[in-house]
Amino acid sequence: MKLIKLQESNRKWQILILLSAFLFAPLSQAIESRIANDLNYLGTSGLFFVPTGTTLNHGEFNFSYSNMVDHAGYRRQVRDGDSPFKGNAYSFALSPFPGLEIGMSNMGYELDLSSDLIANIKYSPTFIPNSWFDMAIGVIDLGGETGAQRALYGSVSKQVGNLRLTAGSGVQKQEQTLRRYEGGFAGIEYQAYLWLTALAEHDGVNNHYGVKVRTPDHWSGGHTQVFASALIKSNIEDNKDATYFGMGIRTSLYSSTDVALDSATPLESSISSSLPWLFSDSPREYKTIVKRLPHQIDSNDEWLVDQLGRIKRALTKQGFESVWVGKENQRLVLRFENSVFNRNDIDALGVAMGLASEYVPQGLSTLDLTLSKYGVPTFRFEASLEGLKAFFAGEGSFPALTAKKAKTHDVHKMLWVGGSASPFAVPRISLSPVLSNFIGTELGVFDYSLALRSSVEIPLWQGATLLGDYDHQLGQSEDFERGRSFYRWSLPSRWTNVALTQAIQLPFSIYSSVGFGQFKGIYQEEFKGVFGEASWQSPQGAHRLSFSGGYYESTVFDELIREVAVGQYRYYFDDLDLMISLQAGQFWRQDRGGKLEFAFNFADTQAKFFIQDTDHMLVGIGVSVPLGYRKDMMPYNFQVKGSEAVEFKTSTMVNSDSGCNCLVPGRAKLAPYGDNLPQVFLNDDRLSISYIRANYHRLIESFQEWVKN
Repeated sequence: MKLIKLQESNRKWQILILLSAFLFAPLSQAIESRIANDLNYLGTSGLFFVPTGTTLNHGEFNFSYSNMVDHAGYRRQVRDGDSPFKGNAYSFALSPFPGLEIGMSNMGYELDLSSDLIANIKYSPTFIPNSWFDMAIGVIDLGGETGAQRALYGSVSKQVGNLRLTAGSGVQKQEQTLRRYEGGFAGIEYQAYLWLTALAEHDGVNNHYGVKVRTPDHWSGGHTQVFASALIKSNIEDNKDATYFGMGIRTSLYSSTDVALDSATPLESSISSSLPWLFSDSPREYKTIVKRLPHQIDSNDEWLVDQLGRIKRALTKQGFESVWVGKENQRLVLRFENSVFNRNDIDALGVAMGLASEYVPQGLSTLDLTLSKYGVPTFRFEASLEGLKAFFAGEGSFPALTAKKAKTHDVHKMLWVGGSASPFAVPRISLSPVLSNFIGTELGVFDYSLALRSSVEIPLWQGATLLGDYDHQLGQSEDFERGRSFYRWSLPSRWTNVALTQAIQLPFSIYSSVGFGQFKGIYQEEFKGVFGEASWQSPQGAHRLSFSGGYYESTVFDELIREVAVGQYRYYFDDLDLMISLQAGQFWRQDRGGKLEFAFNFADTQAKFFIQDTDHMLVGIGVSVPLGYRKDMMPYNFQVKGSEAVEFKTSTMVNSDSGCNCLVPGRAKLAPYGDNLPQVFLNDDRLSISYIRANYHRLIESFQEWVKN
């Protein structure tokens, strides 16, 4: 027995020595094609269990499934011939920042309904030259209450030709689990074809051999790739000839720009230009294709009205409402409401600024643009028309924008051409899924209740809006049925929320909204009440202060009231296209405390990471994605549109004093319509000079897409 153990130990160190020799091979060896990363069976980028020294590409999202579950702390007695490792593992991970990978995994067993939700984080320094090697440090099962999978590791990878070699070590302190990584780990990948890779690894405890296959990277325009893996042979303990496999999908988070998986992204190019010390190699430049524009139209006084009318007709043709075009001294004045580019107002601004630069009458030097929402002016700036003309022609850099106080111009003091369709009394209907779910509980891996929500907005007069949400149940798991554990959180077919709100603009660039309505949440959670919001944003948009509060009385239980009061500070870091927000107060479920959130923008998609501490402390991750087209149908007597943002998130409890790992849904949640101002009137908190400056490439792309094509 001792001889066998000695032979196994020698074999392990021979593998490590051999891989170390490859690791420091001559640096001049050419890398023909960089081997793609995808998620391993533990939910972090790597082979089967060995983590590589690389991370997912910036702006990439991975989702995977595996029937291999190595979660020794939750194993039960199994029947003879069965494998204790057979189960279901669902993982997702994304990269919000170059070199950073964050994800979560949920693992459950076929023979036991219990499962566990874990969080993973991995970082690979971008200042190490690519020609040297790739290095990463990471944590598996970060901060969870059970910690049955918890491990710390460091790994180094190097690609030589079509081979990628990985070696590293780590610690795993939980006694009930396999002590993986502690004796050192190593792995080798050979990419025989772009779609086929052979793998062999030693994870510190066991040896694994298998293959990974991928769809060609040019399918789906290079934006999405499907991958699968098969663990063909393993000496993992108690293996009863079970077959293990995995499958998944990797895709780009950029929902509104033509960005392929392995190409440069606009945000990555911006980050590397702003923080050059963080990157070793020259940044990959993201370029926008620009079509040449015609020369500026000549003008004289008698043609002025016709040329202003031409701009007005072009804007109206795009579907904008309340379009007015005017001239004041040397300024071209535009004001309109965007009702078609509902996913992001920046597309509307790109179209309007491009049209102004193309059709500007001779002699005008400044563009004065005002964007309104339901009659309330929300955003205004000035820019050089010559600078815009050069920018949209691809002959100059993005000109400076000067923030101005948003206001409704007096039509009697200048020459105006306008008066297009009014936004009022036109129902706007958006459709989106609503999901109530529990992941990683003692009852199952995933329980859900799914409904289709039809949200109705009817603008009545300036700033006044009638709002309603109707849910139609699509389906739910057994545990959400009446009499079962999760019934109170089910989503039945019903009118969920109905409210009337009034938004107004106050002095000092403060916006406020008040309203009243009736709201239904979980079972017997029915309230009627009054609520209000106030928001102030700095001129460039970097800082925003807001308050949301309300008083609600139950319609089910006498004398049951809820009082909500939440303050928020948000900082926008334009170099990273990152929103950092801090909320504190008393929330919808009457829990008190705070929430810190980091939201990374990828075009119209957001990746969110948060930690909240009210009656319980939670850490979580979420993704907010738009549904529908970038440009919705034009409003006539009504308008049907996609949802601007649908959020999916999950969290796990940390630092519980009682050691409980209980379910606490709905914590740190705002009241219904408690963030109506930033979402509806302020472009989901993106209506600012700073945001436009960080995403200026989007202005050209939208103008080219909807005007020049």
